[in-house]
Amino acid sequence: MSLVVRTGPQEYECSVGVLDSLTEKLMVRGITKVLIIHGTHSWDKAKNYLTQLLDSEITLEFALFNGECTHEEVDRIVGLISQTQAEAVIGVGGGKLMDAVKYAAAKSPGIESIIIPTLASNCAPWTPLSVMYTAEGVCLGFVIHTKQVNALIIEPNLLLGAPVDYFVAGIADTLAKWYESDIVLSRPEYQTNALLVLSRAAALNCRDNIVNYGQQAVMDIQAQTLTPAFIQVCETVIAVSGLVGGLGDGYARSTVAHAVHDKLTAFPETHTFLHGEKVGYGIMVQLAIEENWAEIDRLSAFYESLNLPKTLADLNLSYLTDEQLGEVAAKVAVDAILLQSQYKVSKEMIQRGMRSLENYLAIKV
Repeated sequence: MSLVVRTGPQEYECSVGVLDSLTEKLMVRGITKVLIIHGTHSWDKAKNYLTQLLDSEITLEFALFNGECTHEEVDRIVGLISQTQAEAVIGVGGGKLMDAVKYAAAKSPGIESIIIPTLASNCAPWTPLSVMYTAEGVCLGFVIHTKQVNALIIEPNLLLGAPVDYFVAGIADTLAKWYESDIVLSRPEYQTNALLVLSRAAALNCRDNIVNYGQQAVMDIQAQTLTPAFIQVCETVIAVSGLVGGLGDGYARSTVAHAVHDKLTAFPETHTFLHGEKVGYGIMVQLAIEENWAEIDRLSAFYESLNLPKTLADLNLSYLTDEQLGEVAAKVAVDAILLQSQYKVSKEMIQRGMRSLENYLAIKV
């Protein structure tokens, strides 16, 4: 397997008041006409940080995101870029919006994307790929782009105003970076590859920052208090986690935890749970497959403190029979993520892991 490094945005900045410089950033790039794709609730908060841009001479067009990163939504945004004759597209919102904007810019020659996240819920603002869904929210896989985000700009106070559950989901999604990548990156034959060593170091940094500062950061967002711990966790969720796959490519991108998430999206009962929450359950499944019960014990208290799902019952799926679990496991085993990784696992191993996890945690109650 070849190693293709896609590190992230061409420019990244995270600081209080940074959005006051957005107009200048656009002018330096020769951009005078912009299409802004935004959410609803997130835009109500974000526009308060964009007053200088809104009052500037930059020509602005606005469009509401449809809610899912579908191929149809991406093509709609591509059409809007053309219709408005925009020179750049700015995405203001959460992960699915970011993915749609990145993809639309990548499909539009000469158009740059500028990303302003309103949530620290995943690494979507950083990565040059988009996770695609159906209109019903079923995951289809991901598309890698040949063009990076031009600028990723983070106002920490904007992230502080986001819903707590999205932040917790981001913490779980970021925690997965270590557990999904280390099983491959720790192999002796990769210890002499400079980029893979850096990727593993970034993954370890994800785990340590989340475990050491995650609970404090959650208390900070609940108290609406901007602290170094909160900013550190936000940058870990968005930037450091994005570097894991950016530096490690298919060696580090994702394995069981994300593959489990992808297939659970087929169940409507799981649609009330966020991406990171389902990935959090996937971490537990992966550890059960590896029979790493000590690590499951170590993480259980952390999960409980953040109300993260550990079992099928926690995801409203306790009714699944062994036959149905087998069907899910079979689909997980052939998920594109696993097929493209060096983490080899069978349907039987996945099914056994899911069932043994249920049995093990039931005993622990």
